[in-house]
Amino acid sequence: GGYILTKTHCGGYCEICPPSKYIENPQIFLSNCLQSQYTDNINNSTIAKVQLGKYDKEMISKAVHLIRDPFDNIVARFHWELHKWKEQNQTKFLQQYPNNRDGFRSFCSDLREKFQKEEKKSMFFNDILSIAGDVPCYADFFRYIQWHNHAFTMAWDLAVPTLVFHYENYTINFDETKERLLRFLGMKENHPAPEFITGKIYRDFFTEDEVDAVTELFERLALRKTWFYTRHYFDD
Repeated sequence: GGYILTKTHCGGYCEICPPSKYIENPQIFLSNCLQSQYTDNINNSTIAKVQLGKYDKEMISKAVHLIRDPFDNIVARFHWELHKWKEQNQTKFLQQYPNNRDGFRSFCSDLREKFQKEEKKSMFFNDILSIAGDVPCYADFFRYIQWHNHAFTMAWDLAVPTLVFHYENYTINFDETKERLLRFLGMKENHPAPEFITGKIYRDFFTEDEVDAVTELFERLALRKTWFYTRHYFDD
C-alpha cells in the first residue's frame, strides 16, 4: 500500500533565458507539473522512442514540497550549468566561468547584460530591479520566489495534503526526516536508505548588502506561506 512518489520540477525554472520564457501563471505552472516522458516501443521496433505525456491532475493525492536555502539554490543552479558544459565539452564556457565565487558572479553579470533590456520592459521586474538589480543572478531569486508561490498555490487549489520540509533537514536529522516522509506516504522501509551527501553553503558568494536586498525582495514578492517557510534563511 501507500502512495507512489514522483518527481517534477514543474515550470518557470529555465536558466539562460529571458522573462518571457519563465514568467507564468499558476495554471501554466500546474500544466508543466503534470508533464511526463515515457519510452514507447512502436511496432516492436528495436529503438524505443521518447514520447511526451501528461498526467491527469485528479491522480494527485498528496504533495511533498522541498525547500532549499535560496542562496545555496541559486549557486547550485550555476553548478548545474557547469555540469552540462562539462558533459558537452564546452571548454570555452568552463574557462570563462571557473567553479568559484568569481566565476559565479561573472556568469551572473553576463546574464544581467544579456537580458536586462527585456527585463526593463516587463512590469514584473519593476520591484526586482529597484530592490535587487545589483544582486548576482537576481532573476534566479525571482524564479525561486515564483516557483514556491505557485507550488503552494497549486497544492491549495488541488486541496491535497502537503508535507513541507527543508533540504537541511536531511543533514540535521536524516532518520527523522526519512520517517516523516515514509509515514506521509504510508510506506514502510524495505531497504536501507542511500547515504545523503549534503550540499555546500554558499552565503559567502554574496555581500551583506546583497543579502539584505534579497530579504526585501522576499518580503515584497513572496506569498505569506512562502515567506513563512523561508524567512529563517534571512534571520541574523
